[in-house]
Amino acid sequence: MILLTAFIISVVVGDLIAVAIAAVIEQFSETVSLLAFLAMFLAVIPVAWRVAVRVTEPKIPEPKSPIPSR
Repeated sequence: MILLTAFIISVVVGDLIAVAIAAVIEQFSETVSLLAFLAMFLAVIPVAWRVAVRVTEPKIPEPKSPIPSR
């Protein structure tokens, strides 16, 4: 459940960034803005998944030494 929540948050943040970039590009060209937004929109999904997996992966504790210290 935490992974799914992290993924949704990552997608929302990524799409907000894509909208902001597209809005800036739109000042120069509407066609390029649409193409840029669609490309970023589709790229957000795999990037957000990798971010969510990395953020929620369990932390592996350091292995203890097999030789007990005296």
